[in-house]
Amino acid sequence: MQQFLDSRSLTGSGVLLGTGLAMALLSGCSVDYGLIGQPDNRAVLPPITRPAPLPPFEAEALPKPTVLAPVSAPAAAVDAGQLLLASARKQLADGDTGRAAATLERALRIAPNDPYLWHELAQVRLAGGQWQQAIALANKSRLLAAGNQTLRNKNSQLIATASAQL
Repeated sequence: MQQFLDSRSLTGSGVLLGTGLAMALLSGCSVDYGLIGQPDNRAVLPPITRPAPLPPFEAEALPKPTVLAPVSAPAAAVDAGQLLLASARKQLADGDTGRAAATLERALRIAPNDPYLWHELAQVRLAGGQWQQAIALANKSRLLAAGNQTLRNKNSQLIATASAQL
């Protein structure tokens, strides 16, 4: 390894030649030759001016927000949900659990937070022998009916009935 380094070491003239080449290259970078054959137009350019500063921003007095009552479901959606619920109850009374379930699922797309619709769908699933789904739907209804103890009790009875069938 030492022999390799000795054979590659730079001599004094090699260092001098390398330094001279580097200086020549760097000095060439600082000269602006412009375009060959074109006049130098830098002297004719107009001076750069800055636009006038903008006046200070003054915020307008905004009106105070008013507190609005919570938005309830549109009357058409409530009416549609009630019509679908009535239709599903008739279908269930006729023994058509498949159509009753489809109708209640459509009503739930309109009013997804209605605990009565979830309870009705749980009853349809119970009547159709789908015990696990009936339990899950009754639990969903119980969660949504937090303040309605009567509906919560009905859901608990439905869960007990479905659990006994498992």
